[in-house]
Amino acid sequence: MDRTTIEKIKKRLRVKSDEADAEVEALVLACMKELEVAGVYGHPCDDPLYMQAVVLYCKAHFGYDEGTDRFREAFESLRNSMALSGDYGEN
Repeated sequence: MDRTTIEKIKKRLRVKSDEADAEVEALVLACMKELEVAGVYGHPCDDPLYMQAVVLYCKAHFGYDEGTDRFREAFESLRNSMALSGDYGEN
């Protein structure tokens, strides 16, 4: 995982500490795998919609006390839309 992606996600999570890097990286990788299972392929740095899906996934799983269901539902909706669009299939 490249450092740029980690830093972009941390910024969107409003996390400044480098101590969260390993957790953020693990969440990004888990999200990418979940997207692949749904038939969505890409990389967060290459596509703003893919990045938004990763951000929503991370916000749903990073440990916010409130709003996690809202972020999870938004991620699932976006994931499903991306899978149905045909624009994110395996190249």
